[in-house]
Amino acid sequence: MEKNDGKLPLVIMSGGTGSRMNMPDKGLLMIRGETLIGRNLKFLEEVAKPVYLAVTPNTEITEKYYSEKLEIIKTSGNGYSEDLGKVLKKINTYPIMVIPGDIYFSDQEVVNSFISFAKKSGKGIVSMLIEGLFCGVSIFFSPPDDVKSEEFQSFDVSEKQAYNVNTVEDFFLILNRLKKQKN
Repeated sequence: MEKNDGKLPLVIMSGGTGSRMNMPDKGLLMIRGETLIGRNLKFLEEVAKPVYLAVTPNTEITEKYYSEKLEIIKTSGNGYSEDLGKVLKKINTYPIMVIPGDIYFSDQEVVNSFISFAKKSGKGIVSMLIEGLFCGVSIFFSPPDDVKSEEFQSFDVSEKQAYNVNTVEDFFLILNRLKKQKN
């Protein structure tokens, strides 16, 4: 295992079917010249090491695209929770940060604020919510099976700070907001 220099190990979960977009490799969507995964790597490079990419047979294109840049972990594709559990058991290092491949952070500050909040929380698992909805961004300070319900903490952000790109409409919402910001 790669030495992490005090940084958080990071898992990017990128193995879903993408059924709502008819596109499993959503992490490769391009926004302003960079993939969703690439943008997240840029925001997390100062705090995350090593970086793992969890893929399934559904996301072979993503696997090929990042195979020389990231450590690939192949999962079964039997569902997010099952795949995540297997990935966490395989890596077995805590704390560890997990993000979905189809998340879009509006800026570096939302990422830094979340990590700072999580580290200070004293909780077993801290998860980011986007306007009250779970988005798959979490930091696990211990194995999920060891965490009692009172050891969960949430960190709520607005839809302007982070977007979960699940549908074509979500993707165009981001593009339209960025277009308005530019003008």
